[in-house]
Amino acid sequence: MIQRIKKNKKNKKNCRTGEEQLRTIITLPMPPFITIFLNKNRTKLLKLTNKLRDYYFRKNICMKLDFSKTKKMFTEGTLYLLAELETLKITNPDIKFSLIPSKEVIVNQVLKQTGILELLGVSLNFEDMEFDETVKYWKYSSGHKVEMDSAEDMLDDFDDLLSESSSTSIFNSITEAVTNCHHHAYLEKRFINDPMKAKKWWIFSQEKDNKLSICVCDLGIGIPKSLLRNSENVAEDWFSSLKNFLKSHKEKYDRDSASIKAAIEIGNTRTNLVNRGKGLNQIINQISTLCDHKASIAILSNKGSYIINRGMIEDRPLTGIVDGFSLPYKQSIDGTVILWEIPIDKQISDNASGASHE
Repeated sequence: MIQRIKKNKKNKKNCRTGEEQLRTIITLPMPPFITIFLNKNRTKLLKLTNKLRDYYFRKNICMKLDFSKTKKMFTEGTLYLLAELETLKITNPDIKFSLIPSKEVIVNQVLKQTGILELLGVSLNFEDMEFDETVKYWKYSSGHKVEMDSAEDMLDDFDDLLSESSSTSIFNSITEAVTNCHHHAYLEKRFINDPMKAKKWWIFSQEKDNKLSICVCDLGIGIPKSLLRNSENVAEDWFSSLKNFLKSHKEKYDRDSASIKAAIEIGNTRTNLVNRGKGLNQIINQISTLCDHKASIAILSNKGSYIINRGMIEDRPLTGIVDGFSLPYKQSIDGTVILWEIPIDKQISDNASGASHE
């Protein structure tokens, strides 16, 4: 829905520019479920985020995001949406936003708690409302470089929720994911008209139902494309090894999913550099014994996925490290999202001594 209006007092409230001018209002209906896991809902969200990219270079735009029919926001989908919105805002500083809130109070609380409202420059009145238990423990951070100073408070929370060994393992995993983003994700454009102005990583964490969910996102070229990049440091036999690996796994996995599995299992042979190439292999090794083998991980990149399921997806079988499954996707997220689900395993004695997360 597109309409052209002259700014008046009513419109200034929703889309301020500091001056009287014509702005084109673009109304974008948001999907009922914000997720990139399940195909039908994923398709709707990606249709929306693809639409956002149409306005990278448009001036005098007020984008009205209509959440009125949104019923639920999932961790990985919400982080992905936030990343796309921030990328749009960084790429096009001229753009303004307004918002139609959801009929579901919890959805509006999520928009506030995760920083999306602040990013958009929009405020909603929650009065003295106490946020729901499913919302109040969401934490958010982002950055450009490998250093994770901006996520320090979030990482400190992990020490309060997890045993020392589990906290160390997940810290190492997140650090490796961010390092991969810094070294590999933004070496090329993710699509033809990508201006590559927002070379960032984003992190969510959420404590819920005695589990800690952690999600890391980058909007780079994705794991499958990064494996195909050539440079002077790539091993001479790498491309033949990759080709053989993909061929041997094509019956069980689509190409992008097999590429993720290749990055895990043979990615450390890609370069001749001793300090590079650990990447996903190290991340997977860190969770292999995490929380008594009860931690799950889902790696979504471009059209592919690789999921080590130890309870994350209830209607799918449990898996080990080498027999993870993939969910087939038709559309690419043009980036990578890694989601961990970890049982909170802090010793009971800590709780007994008065520890609290509120």
